[in-house]
Amino acid sequence: MRLPGPFALALLAIPAAAPAQQRDSFFDDYAAYADFVDSHIVNRDFITLIQVLGGRDEYTIEELQRISNRMMTAYPTNFVGRAVSKQVELDGGFRQEMRIYWNAGTGYLYFYAFLHQRDDALVVLTFTMNSDSAKIFERF
Repeated sequence: MRLPGPFALALLAIPAAAPAQQRDSFFDDYAAYADFVDSHIVNRDFITLIQVLGGRDEYTIEELQRISNRMMTAYPTNFVGRAVSKQVELDGGFRQEMRIYWNAGTGYLYFYAFLHQRDDALVVLTFTMNSDSAKIFERF
């Protein structure tokens, strides 16, 4: 992964076995998920974001630290704006969405998530972040 050019962080979020109230990738509802993602991306808390969205068992702490360092280099200041720019509702409670975050400079971060609304929770099935919007749009 080279910076400052486009980079990708693709993560398969497989719900981990954990206590019911703290299951990775599970949120009480869409609002809780949106608040979590927005607050952690805006403040560039990438390690916690990745862990809670399902990457806890996918990456070592050293790998997470390297990812975080690259992201902090690419985005040296907190994001000042955000928008949900595309949502696609699918059958059976499934949804895709793209969120865009930007800082005071020219940095944009594109976030994609594939979600499932169940009776008991909203589940993040997979997510990815990229500095190249085309890489996110091609998922739709």
